[in-house]
Amino acid sequence: MVLDCTRCACIRNGPIKCRGIVVIDYDIEGSFLEAAEEQTKLQEAIAGIVKGNKRVVFHQVDMKERRGDQTPDIKSMKFRNS
Repeated sequence: MVLDCTRCACIRNGPIKCRGIVVIDYDIEGSFLEAAEEQTKLQEAIAGIVKGNKRVVFHQVDMKERRGDQTPDIKSMKFRNS
């Protein structure tokens, strides 16, 4: 088995840890009630995707208010644990 490991300098002998990142921008007419409905739909959809997948060890959905119309480049985003 050959691993294409372009982001690290070594080949691991055990499982690798990965994080899937999805960005969905909404334009919601109305109030936070409509946004809450969309968040509920999103949570249910993600729960359906990960249900029964033994590779998924954690999932979480959050929805935040956004500003502007520019779309983010998720490949250049940096995340911190705090």
